[in-house]
Amino acid sequence: MMLERHLCGVVDVAPKFDTESLTKAQRGPPWDPLMAVVLVPYQNVDCTVNLLVILLFSFRAVEGHFRRLGVSKARGCKEPTSRVAVRDPVIGFDFLYNILFGKRPEKYLDSTWRAFQEMGTTYTERRWTWEAIYTCDPQNIKQVLATGSKDFDLPEFRTSVISHIFGKGIFVLSGHSWRHTRTILRKNLRKENPAPFLNTLEKHFQAFKRHIPTDGTEIDLQPLFLGLAMDVATETLMGHSTYMLDNSGDHTIEQQFVDDYMICSEEIIQQMQLGPLHSLKISFKALKARKRVYKYLAEFIDVSIQESVRSQDGNLLIDIMKSAKDRKSVSDQVLHILLASRDTTSSLMSNLFFILAKKPHLYAKLRRSVLEIAREAPPDASQLKDMTYLKWCVNESLRLHPVIPTNARVALRDTTLPRGGGPDGQSPLLVSKGSALFYNVYAMHRNEATFGFNPEEFIPERWQNLRPGWGYLPFNGGVRSCVGQQYALLETYFVVARMVQTFKTMESRDEQEWMELYALALCSKGGTRVAVTA
Repeated sequence: MMLERHLCGVVDVAPKFDTESLTKAQRGPPWDPLMAVVLVPYQNVDCTVNLLVILLFSFRAVEGHFRRLGVSKARGCKEPTSRVAVRDPVIGFDFLYNILFGKRPEKYLDSTWRAFQEMGTTYTERRWTWEAIYTCDPQNIKQVLATGSKDFDLPEFRTSVISHIFGKGIFVLSGHSWRHTRTILRKNLRKENPAPFLNTLEKHFQAFKRHIPTDGTEIDLQPLFLGLAMDVATETLMGHSTYMLDNSGDHTIEQQFVDDYMICSEEIIQQMQLGPLHSLKISFKALKARKRVYKYLAEFIDVSIQESVRSQDGNLLIDIMKSAKDRKSVSDQVLHILLASRDTTSSLMSNLFFILAKKPHLYAKLRRSVLEIAREAPPDASQLKDMTYLKWCVNESLRLHPVIPTNARVALRDTTLPRGGGPDGQSPLLVSKGSALFYNVYAMHRNEATFGFNPEEFIPERWQNLRPGWGYLPFNGGVRSCVGQQYALLETYFVVARMVQTFKTMESRDEQEWMELYALALCSKGGTRVAVTA
């Protein structure tokens, strides 16, 4: 006897067996045609659900296609001028292959600039299962950060990576929490009366210069600039300095914190470069460093709170404490603020003096220009304002080595960029919802049309009549522009002026060219090794 079962239209033929030898109980109830009619629909439920899911996804894909087609047609979009050639144009396994087997170039930022020279100022690439758009076009960057900023937000691969290591501070927040934190920062970083801040800078600069030999012995300025920025930031914003440059105590713990912080910073960059695959990378070294970072911060915050209570002075830490829901939130915000206030200024000064030490004639010119205005006394705010050549040098350093050289956004809805489409790249380009957009300030700052001849050379004089507009973004732009920009520049101007006032000559002791250390803030991989005379 053959037994046939119909399931989802597929006939399953069971093997023969002898039913005559079975008892009535073993045979079960007699076969009922009515029950078969009732059961067959239930047997097909799974297939029906699968079919509905497929139809739903198909409908959404078709609907999305026509929606994007409508946006593209309404705004005059054209096909991308340039696409990265990939072997797998459907899913983008090329990206996965490059991540697993590709070798990262030693000069990564230079490689991105060369890519723009070959592909144009805006190009697209299929990466894994998503579309990526790369641009160094000032008009496109303005659209993303200002004109059309509501169409974009921070990408998940950035917020997830940073918050996993450094918690949820201002660099990963959006909406109301971001606006609230930004308001607190702006209040504490505003320097309506800069005199007290300049006095604090001078006090810590005196401790800084005691670490620098003046007999021609080699010294690396980069860790000293980090210590200086750390001491100033913690005293100014938290009411209690780390005093890393104070010779009177043991600073092993503070140095361990700085080292661990840098390990975490480099890990963040490495994970962000993996895009949607960032969760596949695990660094036990970074996890241990993160644990020590938070342990140090907890102890430092306790001491800072006690100091603030005794002095009854308000500061950023007190304001954060008032609005934070727990101590972890306080530590998160402090870490992000250190990135904004310490890393940016120390990296800027390290990069600037790396170049000036290679060009003694420019150092001498800068020194003369400062001495003409302030002689050898610490300059006040009005004198710093008049130091034009000093500002040119700082601008040129930020142009060549922007502290935050690249950044990214993700499209919240179907939108467009003003350029990047059509044969000449001058037509609008469609940006589909969910697409990642990477904007490259490092490459944009090397645009000869904006900055004139030899854009790779350090030439402060180019700033005499230069008005680059959106072509120059050392502190980002739009609604998320750096809230501590004036704080960072005032600190940099003062320290640079005091450096050239204090040291008559400065020469490089590094035969290599500047090489990037691509952490959260861009600085020299080989440090800033120099020799000075007083």
